[in-house]
Amino acid sequence: MLKTLLAVTIAGLIFTAQAATLFGAAVDKTAAIPVEQLLVQPASYQDKVVTLSGKIDSVCSKQGCWMKFTANSDQGPFRIKVRDGDMVFPLSAKGKTAYATGTVRLWPQGEDEPDAYQLYPTAVEIAD
Repeated sequence: MLKTLLAVTIAGLIFTAQAATLFGAAVDKTAAIPVEQLLVQPASYQDKVVTLSGKIDSVCSKQGCWMKFTANSDQGPFRIKVRDGDMVFPLSAKGKTAYATGTVRLWPQGEDEPDAYQLYPTAVEIAD
């Protein structure tokens, strides 16, 4: 009895350690491209649905409405943005790998800054 309980507890801990945090629909990780690939020619992805993979650089500390993927390029980091309350990204996600499926759109910056691109996701998976 004790061995069975111990085995079930260990299996539960292993499963919990490998669980992911999911938002929205399922993410097709087999279709994921690294964020650096998108940043080579972001305009070619504009208004298209893509799945991105990347390491989370930062998360909105007020409402969890955006997070940024680290990118080894002059254009990084790359922002993933939702309407406030649609998805709430946890601050604990910083440094973790994530996958996000959504539409790439232009993000106007203002008159003194060049416009940027960001992803409006329908699905996000943060790997634990």
